[in-house]
Amino acid sequence: MTLWTPLYDREGGTVALRAEVSAALESPLREWLYSALRRPTGEVWRRVALRCDLVLGMPDGGDESEEADYEAAIAYGVPAEQLLEVVDAALDLLPVPVSLPLVPARQADDPPLDRKAARLVAMASVGELLTQHRTVSRAPLQQLLDDARSRYTVRADGRALVARVDPALARALQAAVESGEQPERGSASEHLREAFERAYALTPDPVKAFSEAIKAVECAAHATLQPNHRRATLGTMLGEMPKLASGLVFEIEGADPSHGVEMVRLMMKQLWDGQSSRHGKQDLTRKETEAQAVAAVHLAATLVQWFSSGAIRQA
Repeated sequence: MTLWTPLYDREGGTVALRAEVSAALESPLREWLYSALRRPTGEVWRRVALRCDLVLGMPDGGDESEEADYEAAIAYGVPAEQLLEVVDAALDLLPVPVSLPLVPARQADDPPLDRKAARLVAMASVGELLTQHRTVSRAPLQQLLDDARSRYTVRADGRALVARVDPALARALQAAVESGEQPERGSASEHLREAFERAYALTPDPVKAFSEAIKAVECAAHATLQPNHRRATLGTMLGEMPKLASGLVFEIEGADPSHGVEMVRLMMKQLWDGQSSRHGKQDLTRKETEAQAVAAVHLAATLVQWFSSGAIRQA
């Protein structure tokens, strides 16, 4: 979705996204959270409180003889700077709406059901309605974040908040994920998807994102570079590539066909050498930064797409 851009941003050519919860967003965001926490059964509020380390007292000065409204204590009690963290934790626990009906609609020309079958269909329909009643729509939350021009958006599966990505970059990443969904590319898609989610999470995990990016390339390149080496890594593949260079081709030949293969090797080497936290050593371990992790994810996406599509392949 393309965000609405304010007049002065349109004139200046930039769109300012807000990392914090603005004063205008705070109140409706708290209302959505309160409504969402009250919808399902199972005291979701208790798990949200534990995940976010919230110590809840009796809301509104109530006593133990009254039924405490802990959902309100969370939604309206947490400070504004922690509100997105709480929403993020809740999204992972709140049931997601079912997109397809569980019981197919009966047609006019269908044969009549016997009593037992009719009862089972009725019970299934009631169960489906109850399930849908407890689910929490993410659409109102998404609308709030969009209108407030928040830096964060609801993740595609509805279970977390993630930083917004340029639509063109998001499509490129998704194309790389889809290209890696081949048996011979192992878990390349899963690792790339995990790398993306870790790099763009509300609280990013750069070390994990970088590690998953490397694993994605290892899976995608294994069948091309070292199919008979069961314990191959990006490091062993890099060591093997000079021996394989004459037998590899890159889709774009250029003036010298070997230049394309060498470019791929250097990209892999940059990813491998760039992971400074992989091993312990005498010097202090330097962890990857958020910017490095984001760059690694997009570099890995390109490599995954090239190996999976055959752009780099055995001659």
